Amino acid sequence: MNASSYLKEVACAKINLSFKVLKKLPSNYHKIDSFVAFLPQLHDTLLIKKNSKNKIIIKGTQSEELRRHGGDTLIAKSINKISAYYNIKINLEVVLNKNIPLGAGLGGGSANAAAIIRAILKIYNLKKNKDFIVLLNEIGSDVPVCFFSKNSQVTGVGDIIKPLNSLKKKLWVLLIKPDVLSETKNIFNHFKGPYSKKSNFIFNFDNIIYDINTYQNSLEETACRLEKKIKDLLDSLPSRKNITKPRITGSGSTVFLLFEKQEDLVQYKNIIRLVIKNYWNLSTYIFL
Repeated sequence: MNASSYLKEVACAKINLSFKVLKKLPSNYHKIDSFVAFLPQLHDTLLIKKNSKNKIIIKGTQSEELRRHGGDTLIAKSINKISAYYNIKINLEVVLNKNIPLGAGLGGGSANAAAIIRAILKIYNLKKNKDFIVLLNEIGSDVPVCFFSKNSQVTGVGDIIKPLNSLKKKLWVLLIKPDVLSETKNIFNHFKGPYSKKSNFIFNFDNIIYDINTYQNSLEETACRLEKKIKDLLDSLPSRKNITKPRITGSGSTVFLLFEKQEDLVQYKNIIRLVIKNYWNLSTYIFL
């Protein structure tokens, strides 16, 4: 494969620093409020070029897991949606290097969908219009924020994206995923409240850390009830120089903790090595 003949798009994972469910709408969707950050070191990669027909090749550390759960759906769905939206024939070969774990609350599928859409716009020289966010949201509620892949406050049903001002702050992140897959639709179907109030503070370091420590992810209780391993993991994690309590991202199953110093994360991970020895985990960072 000659990589130089492909357009490369990077699909970064996200974490929901906070996640509040505000109410259920008549449409059965939920109105949310979430501060989302992106993880530059955890990403899938897509190589894309025009082809005689649509073809998706899956590689990477999570490729077998993806195949076991039905293979790609969102990339193909996105190609079809964009094709219909612009009324053009789109034929692409896509090589997906899959590294973001599935069912993890890290937005891997949405990031892939967003990446292929960014690529299509470039390859076919297409312009976005004012309804474009609606189209992205129809593909998946995390697709709009993943399309921009910038730290943002996300409200509405995932369709209102407000970029966050840079705090020029680097934080270290420990991600731990128990060996369960959380399905977002299933978690929301079982969520019965309580509902939260919208965040109402100026976004700065102290305020976001306070918010994470004061309010748990609205879906955490539901995720723990449905998947005991998530609850057991949360209950087993000690407090040792982590600046945030352990929280799930999105609908789970990944748990994250934040640290101000890399050495604090390394020491923490050493303390809990027996707890997480059989779980996918990653030490990385975010920029706020």
